[in-house]
Order: sequence, then structure tokens, then C-alpha cells
Amino acid sequence: MALSAIITPIAVLLELVICVLGIYAGYAKEKTYGYLFGVTFLLFALFDYLGQIGLDPETLSLVNIVAVLAALIGIYMVVQEK
Repeated sequence: MALSAIITPIAVLLELVICVLGIYAGYAKEKTYGYLFGVTFLLFALFDYLGQIGLDPETLSLVNIVAVLAALIGIYMVVQEK
């Protein structure tokens, strides 16, 4: 059995846990960047899942760039917070 077949489902599960925690932080602390980090990790989990089922690279790259942009905006908001 390939190592990626074992690690990818674990990574997706952890990404979904981080997603839930990010959304909770956004709700509990009323911070938009919590939601952005939640969306980022949801998209990373989606990226991993779609890659496993063989989706085309063009679609995967779109999911990836949206996730990265959400993280970039989120970290910018964290840095700008005083």
C-alpha cells in the first residue's frame, strides 16, 4: 500500500479539524480571519480529496490558489490587528 493512501486521509481529517476550529474562532472571537482560515483548510481538504479521485490539474490549481489567497488575506488581517 502506498504511503500517500494512508497519509492523505489523515491529512484531510486534520485539515477538517483545523477548518472547524477556524470557523469556531471566527464566531467566538468575532474575527473575520478565523473564518478565512477555516475556509482555507476546507479548501485544502477539498484539494486533497479531489486529487485522490483524479480531478484534472487545472481545477485543482484553482482550488489551491483560492485557498492560498484566503490564507494570505487572513494572515494580513492578523498582522494588521492591534
